Amino acid sequence: MSGETVPYHLRQNKHVDRQLFVELLSLASRVTPVKDALYISFGGVYFEDFKAIHQVFGTNRLLSIEKEEWIVKRQRHNKPYGCIKCMQLTSGEFVNNIDHIRLRFGKRQMICWLDFADPSKRRTQLEEIGVFTKNARELDVLRITMNANPASLSAQIPRETTEVRDQRRLEKMRVDFADMIPREIELADATQKGFPHFVKDMMKHQIQISLLSRPGIFFQPLGSYSYSDSEHTMVTVTGTFLSEEKVEDYILRTRIRDFEFAGLNWELRHINVPLLSQREKLTLDQKFGTHKTSAQVATSLKFQLHKKPETSEDMLKSYFAFHRYYPHFHRIQY
Repeated sequence: MSGETVPYHLRQNKHVDRQLFVELLSLASRVTPVKDALYISFGGVYFEDFKAIHQVFGTNRLLSIEKEEWIVKRQRHNKPYGCIKCMQLTSGEFVNNIDHIRLRFGKRQMICWLDFADPSKRRTQLEEIGVFTKNARELDVLRITMNANPASLSAQIPRETTEVRDQRRLEKMRVDFADMIPREIELADATQKGFPHFVKDMMKHQIQISLLSRPGIFFQPLGSYSYSDSEHTMVTVTGTFLSEEKVEDYILRTRIRDFEFAGLNWELRHINVPLLSQREKLTLDQKFGTHKTSAQVATSLKFQLHKKPETSEDMLKSYFAFHRYYPHFHRIQY
């Protein structure tokens, strides 16, 4: 559930994605203070999101859920704040007991991050998203992360062409997910570029069909992002549940339209910032705001960020877009 073997706290693209989540919550807090909410997530053993939520908003009702007993024990040792509660629960047990958990913490607004790491359980994860949707209350915030690496559909066979590989993956998608999306599944959906959009569309469809039983309730997306760190390609969607007649008022009060990375219509923005040395970062920061295009900056540099020039330029564009959220990793001697 929490990807316990992956050092997520050291992944630059996930860090940017997490900072964008905090930014979205800052906007949402103009309507309902995040400080007063119950925050629920899969904390792992590092609790990076819990640290951010507590440090930025002062939230002290924090619940980490995890299915593995040995990880829960490790969490209880590692949790950075005493106000974090660690419970041994599967994500399925959690979504089916939302009302009980909410009552336990004082019937508060819930901010929940369903951070799904296992690509082999996509159908189950989508079904759990549907269960959460049916149990959510107005102004609850839901954030979902799902694996969107097409290689998880099936590995590439040696000497297999890209075309044959993608066709094989397409056939598997049609078998596994034809009923999870309201359109024809196409070859482009099986590609590295297309599959994140496909996963996002499945999330959207699951939420929308789950709301059919709840007339008058609307899920307003706030921001959707994709990113890759190493072999991990992920998609995140953040949104809130609102009464249909209050959607426009919510958007106006949060002023979220002014946020350049918002996604009120399910737009998917890709994060691909490079892993930089300190000197490289300082060099790029000095070039920010000089009105030079990414292509001009790329030409002026004496190095590339990737062996392919076009990929290097794309990384420059992404860095300049998201540089405010770029992580700073330093060696600390205790």
